[in-house]
Amino acid sequence: METRHLLLTFDHELFLGRRSGTVEFCMVRPVDRLLPIIERHGLRAVFFVDTTFLLELDKRSTVSVRCRADLDRIARQLRELVQRGHAVYPHIHPHWADARYDAAAHEWDLKELRLYRFSALDEAARDRVFSGSIEILRRIIAPVDPHYRIRAYRAGGWCIQPFEDFAPHFARHLVERDMSVLGGMKRHSNAVDYDFTAPLPGPVYRFSRDVMRPDPEGPFVEVTISSIPLRQRTWTSSILDKVLWRIPYGRQWGDGQGVAFVDVPGADGTMGTSHREMMSVELLTAARYREYLRHIEAHPLVQFISHPKMVTRHNLQMLERLLGQCSERYALSSDIEALVPARVRATA
Repeated sequence: METRHLLLTFDHELFLGRRSGTVEFCMVRPVDRLLPIIERHGLRAVFFVDTTFLLELDKRSTVSVRCRADLDRIARQLRELVQRGHAVYPHIHPHWADARYDAAAHEWDLKELRLYRFSALDEAARDRVFSGSIEILRRIIAPVDPHYRIRAYRAGGWCIQPFEDFAPHFARHLVERDMSVLGGMKRHSNAVDYDFTAPLPGPVYRFSRDVMRPDPEGPFVEVTISSIPLRQRTWTSSILDKVLWRIPYGRQWGDGQGVAFVDVPGADGTMGTSHREMMSVELLTAARYREYLRHIEAHPLVQFISHPKMVTRHNLQMLERLLGQCSERYALSSDIEALVPARVRATA
């Protein structure tokens, strides 16, 4: 039986626009629904938790009972994830520095985007937020695993370029793996900015100073996110989308409002990719099911990037069906360590 490596990764966060939504509906409940499906098929997931949000909660927890309760609730879930064999790593959205808290509604307004990218911070702020992210995760996880290793990172908005801004922090905290690259895609906007269109040697490779320049001797590893051709809308798929949106079965769990990105030309004058989309649980519908199955058939390694806040009951049903069918055809694995190439040492 052939093996298929299915990496189910999740950006574990609130909405990052005008209305954040709540911890209960954006983070806790959808993850609680996802776990049984993933574990039933012998897989484990990777959760990139928004540590900038955790740092903000921690800062306010001395004066806000509700912020303290949110931090405690997330911490309990993260500890449970680790105990059940899932991985928890940092995910940084620097524009939390400009977030405004509405105590009456117990929600956050993050519409200010001037600090959306890590590169917008000065070096002191980068060190503060990266080190703080590592520290708060270690502190949360320590009661269940005092030696927990934080091996990987995903950049907020996939903005891992330029990697020179991240390299010293990866090295200082022994983070060896990035999982931000959406292979074959690019986007330029008022918030996100990335270009991953250069040819790559495969879905997993080593690099040194640039995530798009493989280096067999490099100290870091990139595990790229899978993408597929953008769906061609048909009459049938349009009707399905409209029906799902109108009923609870097809609505996301999250109760917030996302970032309003405005696309702009990049430095080279080009716009972003419009012909591909990432593979994601929240994009897995009946209309896309066969495309996902075909992609898995053709690729031994597939990395999903998903957002619990955006998952629907329909998505969960499709994920259960997909993993069930894959389990019948393949030996499934979610062991990232087995995929990491050995570091080639230079010889004199």
